[in-house]
Amino acid sequence: MVSTNEMWSYERKRRRDKTGTRWHFVSRSIIDPEVPYGDRPFELYFRNDDRTEFGLVRFEQRKNNPSRNYAALVFKIMNNAEFRRSLLDPDTKVVWRRNWK
Repeated sequence: MVSTNEMWSYERKRRRDKTGTRWHFVSRSIIDPEVPYGDRPFELYFRNDDRTEFGLVRFEQRKNNPSRNYAALVFKIMNNAEFRRSLLDPDTKVVWRRNWK
């Protein structure tokens, strides 16, 4: 029997949108050696620096990300307010209580 694990990763890169607002990102990957990488679930949590916007984008399979890649998805979250509004989830605020350092 193979166990399933999760991995949390805080992005240390300082990211700013086109208005200069700083954004923070944490990814959560579900790791199951029996499931190919592209078929594994993936979650990307985000918040702005002043902690007024919290959100989450989740893919049942990593390969279902409609953006070209991670960087393109992050850019879209930061710079497309309409897209970001569709992902806002105040309940994800609890994720940011973790110590990412």
